[in-house]
Amino acid sequence: MKNNVTKIINLLVFIGLLSLITFSCAKDEGPFVKKTILPDPKPQDTVPTPTDTTPTTIPEPTIFPYTILFNVDVKPIFPANCVQGCHNPQHPKLDLRSNVAYKQLLTDGFSAPYVNVAVPKQSILYLHLVGIYPLMPKNGQKLSQGKIDTVYTWISQGALDN
Repeated sequence: MKNNVTKIINLLVFIGLLSLITFSCAKDEGPFVKKTILPDPKPQDTVPTPTDTTPTTIPEPTIFPYTILFNVDVKPIFPANCVQGCHNPQHPKLDLRSNVAYKQLLTDGFSAPYVNVAVPKQSILYLHLVGIYPLMPKNGQKLSQGKIDTVYTWISQGALDN
């Protein structure tokens, strides 16, 4: 009697495992398949179309062969070009003062993250600097190509807080 009960239990376990394998196969899309729902793209996942018909030519950015340091190479660009005019504590979306710039760009700013390390050319920050989005710095001289390339290289290297 005990052997019969053990055989029945083993048979039920075998049938259960067989059912689980059969219904969880991705090919069948059975009840155990986890369906992935992709989120709507964020603004930095797509390159915007300019609103005017003027062709925008963007020079291919230079990626520097050395490590770009945020604290040494990128952060000094902001006080000289961005903080004075707009991006200070009174700005409603992005404060680029030295002590908060990194967190604002990556996590705390209104539209953060402003960088897309997977596709640097689609970073909000880069698109502003080259003029696809409204050119930054606003009402000022466009940054030199070297400074734009510095920011681009930093993004392409992973936008580290270094």
